[in-house]
Amino acid sequence: MPTKPRSVRATDWGLLRFARNDIVRKPKIKMTEPISSIAVVIAWVNSFDLLAPGLRALARQTQRADEIIIATRRAESEHAQVREQFPQVTLIAAPPRTPITTLRSIALERAHSDIVCVTEDHCVPDETWLATIARALQRADCLIVGGPVENASTTRLRDWAAFLTEYAGAIQSAEPQTSARGLPGNNVAYKRELVNGLRETLERGLWESFYHDQLRARGVQLNYDSQMLVYHQRPFDFFYFIGQRFQFSRAFAAMRLQSLDARGRIKYGIGSALLPPLLFLRGLMTLRRKKRFVARYMICAPLIAIYVTAGAIGEMLGYFFGGGNSLEKIE
Repeated sequence: MPTKPRSVRATDWGLLRFARNDIVRKPKIKMTEPISSIAVVIAWVNSFDLLAPGLRALARQTQRADEIIIATRRAESEHAQVREQFPQVTLIAAPPRTPITTLRSIALERAHSDIVCVTEDHCVPDETWLATIARALQRADCLIVGGPVENASTTRLRDWAAFLTEYAGAIQSAEPQTSARGLPGNNVAYKRELVNGLRETLERGLWESFYHDQLRARGVQLNYDSQMLVYHQRPFDFFYFIGQRFQFSRAFAAMRLQSLDARGRIKYGIGSALLPPLLFLRGLMTLRRKKRFVARYMICAPLIAIYVTAGAIGEMLGYFFGGGNSLEKIE
């Protein structure tokens, strides 16, 4: 759920002052004639106020989408706002407790374009996002491409802490970057031949990252383009994010159970006790390698330590007791 706006504190202005030093400049992409039809699919689970900026950004793209398909579990009373303000959107209603994985699969099933892009309801794409995707996927050897995720909720320390907890590995590097260790599930595009496999993975209740691992094992190159940029525009209250981190991690552990035997379940469950320091250090080392936000990460360290601990507890419970209804509660 969205948080109420509040006044900016002096400490927040301090963060904003040195945030400008972390901005990575990128060249503009010249518009080219579209070579393929493009669909954008979104699972809508948050408020309309979070969804709308991304839809407005899609309307301002240098290369327009042929399809924008949204599957949602939001109440019917909110659908009219989307249909009024964004008539080009195809809106598909789903039951209230439908997980995000299923919503994405529903939207993917409706898409018919040659290229299918996946993002989230609180992400705002850069104006050249679709043009960058079309340029990357016009290569015959490129079947999938992803790009960086940058923070757009920059006025509060708690929002920075939440963003760096989740997306330290997804931000742009300060130096030219041509590859990535993984592609973020909320900023990725696929050629048509990969879409059915993605749907099958989502229908099993697994995140896109599991499908990406399968593709890599099959020898498919996971391509990365630093200009394929989206902004994560999502505020988080402290206790809300603790709950979300717990639910996400418990659901993730339950997903991994699909490929673990009893011995592996016990091993990973016990090993979850080591996750807080390991995850904290991994985030720090990732930012050091990218030469960005290291000082801010340390300022946020007390909050990040709490967030990764909540995630570790959720993951441990997921290995020992399963996911319960955690996947349905993720927003």
